[in-house]
Amino acid sequence: MILFSCSQNEKEDKPEPKETPVEKIDEDSLLQDAVVEDNLDSIDCIDTLELKILEYGLVDIQSLDSTILVDLKYASEDNFLGINLYGNLKRAYLQPDVAQRLVKAQLKLKSMDSSKTLLVYDGVRPRSVQWKMWNTLDTLPPRQRGMFVSNPRNGSLHNFGAAVDLTIAELDGTPLDMGAGYDDIRKIAYPSLEKAYLDSGMLTKEHIANRNLLRQAMRAGGFWGIQSEWWHFNSCKRDSAWAKYKIVE
Repeated sequence: MILFSCSQNEKEDKPEPKETPVEKIDEDSLLQDAVVEDNLDSIDCIDTLELKILEYGLVDIQSLDSTILVDLKYASEDNFLGINLYGNLKRAYLQPDVAQRLVKAQLKLKSMDSSKTLLVYDGVRPRSVQWKMWNTLDTLPPRQRGMFVSNPRNGSLHNFGAAVDLTIAELDGTPLDMGAGYDDIRKIAYPSLEKAYLDSGMLTKEHIANRNLLRQAMRAGGFWGIQSEWWHFNSCKRDSAWAKYKIVE
């Protein structure tokens, strides 16, 4: 009887378990985590910058099309600053939908000339790097400076992973001659002034044909160029980027 009474009392005195609140699932976070996990599976070596880029949900373009070549100029000293801004980063990253459009551009190029390939110089660019570029050109007035480097306060499309710098190369990686190199701030690099430079003889018909081939391929992917850089292509307008993506800080 005593044992029974104790058992009964314990049962009566034991508080009822509280209901555990159901945690709301953030589907966007799950999707981003999946993107990061998929990319990590294919990466042998990763540094802090690359991990940060993956956390924003961007993708390695070569994971979608390995025939696209990559030579990140800001991961070397071969750029207008003459310093390495990306450390050990070797892969080019873009927003997933932008990367898919670049694959379409590559397919278009291959359909026009199977002996050529896209060669990417820059994809996503953290805003901290954008500030270094902006400040390096401080001898130029802001309006003129903005022709070459977007004001970091406004956010460059590169900072979102929604723009790409690239050229066309032979399959062995040799770039086609565009009449002006990458990061060339001279006006000979301006698509808007090509006719004048062609008439002057400073650009040749071959230079113009190579640039047009690049533009044709990129248009097929839904990209468009700008007036001051033959190598730069946008996938959307800045206000659309602010609405769809996050800046990689």
